[in-house]
Amino acid sequence: MTARPPIIKPRALRKGDVVGIVAPSSSPFEEGHIEFTYKWLDSLGLKYKLGKHIFEIYSDFAGRDEDRLEDFQTMWADPEVAGILPLRGGNGSVRLLPQLDFDMIAAKPKVLIGFSDITGLLISIYQRTGLVTFHGPSAGNFFESAYTFHYFRKAVMNGGKPIGVVVDPPADLWKPQYPPPRLVIAPGRAKGSLVGGSLTVIKQLMGTPYEMETEGKIVFLEDVGEEPYAIDSMICQLLLAGKLQKCAGIIFGESVGCKPGSSRRTVLPLNVSVERILKERLSNLGVPVVYGLRFGHGDRKFTLPLGVTATLDAGKTVCFKIEEAATL
Repeated sequence: MTARPPIIKPRALRKGDVVGIVAPSSSPFEEGHIEFTYKWLDSLGLKYKLGKHIFEIYSDFAGRDEDRLEDFQTMWADPEVAGILPLRGGNGSVRLLPQLDFDMIAAKPKVLIGFSDITGLLISIYQRTGLVTFHGPSAGNFFESAYTFHYFRKAVMNGGKPIGVVVDPPADLWKPQYPPPRLVIAPGRAKGSLVGGSLTVIKQLMGTPYEMETEGKIVFLEDVGEEPYAIDSMICQLLLAGKLQKCAGIIFGESVGCKPGSSRRTVLPLNVSVERILKERLSNLGVPVVYGLRFGHGDRKFTLPLGVTATLDAGKTVCFKIEEAATL
């Protein structure tokens, strides 16, 4: 295993800062949706710059690889820009990795926050440079719920304080959601630095120089729109690669649209649940495993900083605490 560089923490965002809005993966669903982003950034006292190519379309990407790369690196090199907010995920971030200037990124630490396909950038930049990156809402949805907005601010505009104990969004008594936010698959207690993101992208990185390193870490995983049998296949690959046997603990997000038949990509009556798969695959690893925490593709999500220390205590109740500050 290659020795990891020391941890670098970006400065927390504050009023008056400029954030760069880029599209390293897919283009926005609706161009006009970005107007909401402007208004919410204004409410936080943040200014913004737009990448030159963010509204371009090439296949399912926001422009050609070289154009998306140019926007990302130009924004990162800009001394006026304090943080990078991708517009959305989708597809394409992993295609940029071979050409990323990791030395420049390390020399100019900034907040980078996103999820889904942005996982490819979050993990690779964290592991190659030591920079803490943030798995959380993108520029297009940090304002989608009070819960999401609260943890976005707590993670990247906190003045260098730890996020602390993560609480669940308010429950709807009359319409309980499945899975419950803290379903214990395997009890136990863990302490370690955080790493993880979209299960699909993590699988995409396997066997590459950017493969996720998990030993001694609390691993967080989630996905969207995948059939449970596909979740099983990806978890099986991680287990065969030895990626989960030596981790400190696992938190598996609610995984929106991952119920049997939700993807509408199969006509077979495959009715095994994600919960059952997690119990079969992960309950005997000897580490705590919790399912249902609200991060990822739901409209209520908290933010997880990659590279900082957290604790997971899973028993009759579950306590998840991000103990270390992620910013300066």
